[in-house]
Amino acid sequence: MILKSIKMQNFRKFKSVEIDFPDGVVGIFGLNGVGKSTIFEAFAWALYGHTAARTSSDKIKRDKALPTDRCRVEVEFVFNQNNIRVIREMIGKNLSPSAMAFVNNRLVANGAEATTRFVQNLFGMDAKTFFTSIFAKQKELNALSAMNASERKQLIMRMLGIDALDKAIRNIRSDIRKSQEIIQHYQISLKDEKTGRDKEEIFKEEIERDKEKLNSVEKRIDEKKKLLDVLNIDLKNLEEEKNRIQNVYEDIQRRLEEERKKKELFDKKRRLEDEIEKLRKSVEERKKSLEEKERELRELQRVKEDYDDVEKKLEEAKNSISSILGEIEREKAKIDGFEREKRKAENKKSRIESLGPSALCPTCERPLGEQYVKLIEKFNSEIKESEEEIRKIKENIKMLEEKLEKSRNLEEALIKKRKYLLDAKMKWERISTFIQSVNREIDREEKDIETRKREISLMGEVKFDGSLFKSLEERARQEYERYKESMERLRKKQIEFDRVKEEIKEIEGEANLLRQHIQELNQRIEDLREMRKRMLEEQDKLSKLNVLEKIMGDFRIDLISRIRPTLSAYASSLLEILTDGKYSEMELNENYDIMIYDGGTPYEIGRFSGGEEDLANLCIRLSISQMLADRAGGEFNMIILDEIFGSQDVNRRRNILNALNSLSNRFRQIFVITHIEEVKQMVNNAIMVYEAEDGASKVKIE
Repeated sequence: MILKSIKMQNFRKFKSVEIDFPDGVVGIFGLNGVGKSTIFEAFAWALYGHTAARTSSDKIKRDKALPTDRCRVEVEFVFNQNNIRVIREMIGKNLSPSAMAFVNNRLVANGAEATTRFVQNLFGMDAKTFFTSIFAKQKELNALSAMNASERKQLIMRMLGIDALDKAIRNIRSDIRKSQEIIQHYQISLKDEKTGRDKEEIFKEEIERDKEKLNSVEKRIDEKKKLLDVLNIDLKNLEEEKNRIQNVYEDIQRRLEEERKKKELFDKKRRLEDEIEKLRKSVEERKKSLEEKERELRELQRVKEDYDDVEKKLEEAKNSISSILGEIEREKAKIDGFEREKRKAENKKSRIESLGPSALCPTCERPLGEQYVKLIEKFNSEIKESEEEIRKIKENIKMLEEKLEKSRNLEEALIKKRKYLLDAKMKWERISTFIQSVNREIDREEKDIETRKREISLMGEVKFDGSLFKSLEERARQEYERYKESMERLRKKQIEFDRVKEEIKEIEGEANLLRQHIQELNQRIEDLREMRKRMLEEQDKLSKLNVLEKIMGDFRIDLISRIRPTLSAYASSLLEILTDGKYSEMELNENYDIMIYDGGTPYEIGRFSGGEEDLANLCIRLSISQMLADRAGGEFNMIILDEIFGSQDVNRRRNILNALNSLSNRFRQIFVITHIEEVKQMVNNAIMVYEAEDGASKVKIE
């Protein structure tokens, strides 16, 4: 497998990045937290989806991305000589997943789940196994040397997926226990709790007893049905008798109805004649009262005319009073005007008198002298004229008030007269209304008389025989009594018939219950037989599970026995390359202690230098990756080493990198993720990851 390129949009801290990966040892450099490991997390997410991410889906998309922006990763790699391209993205506010896979530019999978299945089938491993085989971290290398032999064995087993085999064996044993419990349950269910007998035999005995009861019940049903047939014949006879009596009764009723109609017509004619007579008397009485009221009306006719004349005179009096009041107000207004003129003249006179003859004129500023007397005389004349006018107006007002008093007296007299005439007028109106009402009633009653006469005329001659009618009524009563007696006999017989019928129904219910119980017992027998069949199947399944448990146990023992030699062989080959042939053999002994051969003699790893110990651990870890890749049956020519240098000095780092360069024939791509800047000088290809001013991570290839 060769990783060719990766493109990321809004993935974690990356806004938009495209990286082309070369062959050989490639260093991934940058500060902690800028996204070095995120590059390969994006690779994992593109292949396997959310199961390969370290957080939930809503935390994958870049924080500052818009809701409409896509979170997208596209990877391209070569596997088994085929060019593979996988695209995975999340779209919209709901982060809807979508993915596609292409082989040699041909679409082979469309959809998130379909693409994940394609990748799993392509590599033959799930996400965890895939990245265990290509991804190695410093903590795994340190663990190999820091653990005791037992812990180291468990770690290697877990990395190689042996724990999955143990889980399968545990599941088989769990299935065995479940089968044993099911078989025990079936064995208990097939036996009766109290007696311990086979339930099927007990149910068969119950069926035989129910069948005997059913035969007895069916005989009783036959006897009741015979009785029912006899009662049915009696019912038919009684029904025929009832119908004969009913026909006679209905015939008499028809004749009685005809006579009843004649009686109704006869009674109606007599009623109409009585009503005509009453109406005639009512008309005569109304006409008499009408003559008296018309005479009263004629006497009151003059009163109505006088009322109209008084109304007219009263209106004239009111208008006259209003006119006089207006004139008095106008005269009073004139008095106010002359009073004002008089006060002005008096004020002027007083001012001149206060100044005296020697005073200066307010207008021309010369001494008043002779003009003083003239002014006094002038003001006196004006005052006298105003007083004279006021006197004349007051005399006129007095005359007007006398006239007003007469008009008011006239108005009061007219009001009293109008009240009297109004009462008389209302009486006239009441009499007029009464006369109109009586005339209408006379017209209505005369029309009613004519209507009833026409009805009597249309009836023609009406004949009615009272004795015949009474005779028919008596016969109808007698036949009705006979009819009721026949109905009662029929009812009693029907009750007896229904009672027997209900008894048959109840007995048939007993029979049905017995049949149902027999059917239920047969069904329970079938269920017991089905249970016995399932128990045999479960016993067969248990036998196979026991065989499978033994096979899987033997397989586990055989697989574990092969792990140490295989790992030792892979690790020895790598160690020989990494040490330039100085050490050509290493192994894991039975206790999973790491042994290195020097001059053909095995020594524990603690005998060697720290750098040699790191190389030995690296060889073991790379061997595990190689075993997983070989098991998958594909070409995995890449390895990712994440922060494997730890606290090693510069020389050890250089030795490890030199050793990694020498593995180019085994791994075409070796990715080394580190934050140690000095390592950059020791690799041929470097990819720098840094954080830009906007907070997004960017990549620079050096």
